[in-house]
Amino acid sequence: MRKLPLESSFLDSLKQLVNSDLTENSFLLGVSGGSDSMCLANLFLKSGLKFSLIHINYSLRGSESDEDMNFVTTWAKNHDIACFVKVIDTASMLTNQGGNMQQMARDLRYSFFEETRLKYHFDFICTAHHASDWLETVIFNVLRGGFLNALIGIPALNGAILRPLLSFPKIEINDYLIQNDIPFRTDSSNNKLIYHRNLIRHEIMPALNKINPSLLSTFLKNKRVWSELIQIKNEFVSGESKKIVTHLSDNEFLIDIVGLNASLAPVTFLYEILSPLGFNSKMIYEIVEMKEKSISIGSVLTYNDVKIIKLEKYLRLIKEIESPLVAKEIVITQNGNIEYAKGRSIYIKNSRNIPENLNQGPEKIFVDDKKIIFPLYIRKWKNGDFFYPINMNNQRKKIQDYLTDKKMDKFNKEKVYLLVDANNQIIWVIGLRQDNRCKIDLNTEHILIFEHKIN
Repeated sequence: MRKLPLESSFLDSLKQLVNSDLTENSFLLGVSGGSDSMCLANLFLKSGLKFSLIHINYSLRGSESDEDMNFVTTWAKNHDIACFVKVIDTASMLTNQGGNMQQMARDLRYSFFEETRLKYHFDFICTAHHASDWLETVIFNVLRGGFLNALIGIPALNGAILRPLLSFPKIEINDYLIQNDIPFRTDSSNNKLIYHRNLIRHEIMPALNKINPSLLSTFLKNKRVWSELIQIKNEFVSGESKKIVTHLSDNEFLIDIVGLNASLAPVTFLYEILSPLGFNSKMIYEIVEMKEKSISIGSVLTYNDVKIIKLEKYLRLIKEIESPLVAKEIVITQNGNIEYAKGRSIYIKNSRNIPENLNQGPEKIFVDDKKIIFPLYIRKWKNGDFFYPINMNNQRKKIQDYLTDKKMDKFNKEKVYLLVDANNQIIWVIGLRQDNRCKIDLNTEHILIFEHKIN
């Protein structure tokens, strides 16, 4: 046990995190009504610092959730403390949006916390995570296959979020609650083993403590060494990046495969470069296989909005910054510019006269408006699409075969769009080839001119 009372140790911890005069700051405390957050609220109450409470009712446990909310708001009212509350129908949101319930709850919680902090000008958000929570998180991260960063666990300081109880074990919090006769609520869902964290807390941690009764103390001592290793790793990655990575733009870069293979720690390097883009450990190992095995050049791996293309000497990574195109109607009522994808547009012009110099090609086409049916649409090509390329003797050609003949890789094929009419007749493989069926001839009376522009 600590020699200093918990109140003094808590204030010391808070001072180290804030690194300024505590009395000049205001704090927003995330309080659920449970034992940890009520300990935090009472510590702040005794400190005399400026603070308010914030609580989210997720509506997941019926009347129990409402009772938690009433408990927190009543405590705040009795102590003349402001309390911000939000009620969310989490189950309905999960049904409509899908995803992981615990992750959704976490995202909603921190979003509401930050929104309130900014609106009411609080300096910091405080949560009641303690040392035992930190250890559970480290074990959970390792079990999920995390790399070295998994050993960081929960940070004590993360932007405006402070965790002043992070160095205190759960047993000290429980002792403080008993000694000061502090009431709190018990969340019944904390005992349900269907949640992985509860399984770690109630099954795995007791088993590990049988092997090492000083498990938490051991891990906390190792934390310093792990932090030093992470610093060494960061310096290594920074140095290797200058030799191995070539940035082509803000959203595209190359990784030198030969340089990566010669690197001291290629897997660690890949993880550090790609994890900020949303890559997890499983994905990293798939990319390792991609570079090491005889996977053909031009092969593409896609993760969310990032594409990885295997070239002869490089891995090419491209982060898509445009949303997938949803087919939309193009209303051609006047001359103008129509953007159909980020950075790409079609300029449309009407004409009743055939220009003396047609000057048409892949980027500019002339269409007989009587040979198409309005409205017109733009969409991505799909398997089964075919057209009749202009100047090919009215021969039918599958779009897929046409793009293959042009030696396009998979990534560039996916960037190809079509201009089609209301009958889904292809008018133009945009920027590449017009369809022969809609070309102008001597009988054409009204011409539509389409010009492709890349900004």
